[in-house]
Amino acid sequence: MSCRNCEEIERIEAGEQEHAIARLAHGYLYLNASQYFRGAAFFLARRCVAELHELEPAERQAHLMEMASVAAALQRAVGARKMNYEALGNLVPHLHWWLTPRHADDPRPAAPIWENLDFLRLLWTHANELAGTDTLALRHRILAELQSEPIALEVAYV
Repeated sequence: MSCRNCEEIERIEAGEQEHAIARLAHGYLYLNASQYFRGAAFFLARRCVAELHELEPAERQAHLMEMASVAAALQRAVGARKMNYEALGNLVPHLHWWLTPRHADDPRPAAPIWENLDFLRLLWTHANELAGTDTLALRHRILAELQSEPIALEVAYV
């Protein structure tokens, strides 16, 4: 059975994922094609496991520390007031995080992103997807912030 996130990793490694930012020791970072929430990104675990607890304790700790550093870099890069973290996996059971910056101009600052019908409409219709060079400056800002974090940046895709 194929895994959508394993396929995404293959696309990143092949240079075919135009929103890719970096490969780290424990995960891959790329922008969410829907940028309703500026800077929204995914952090995919390098290993294909469905649950966080399936990682060995040392690997789990390293993954979580790396993900937190990635989120901190994202927050600084886009000037978010708050970061949301979600690891759902109901549709794609390969451990991944939705890292969603929440901004001062957020229309529903106290609500989860899934209660925002405008966001859901754009997500479902792919109407807010970025194309090619639209992401380049943002990806560079995020990468610059990642480089100031105490994490192992293995490959930069920008």
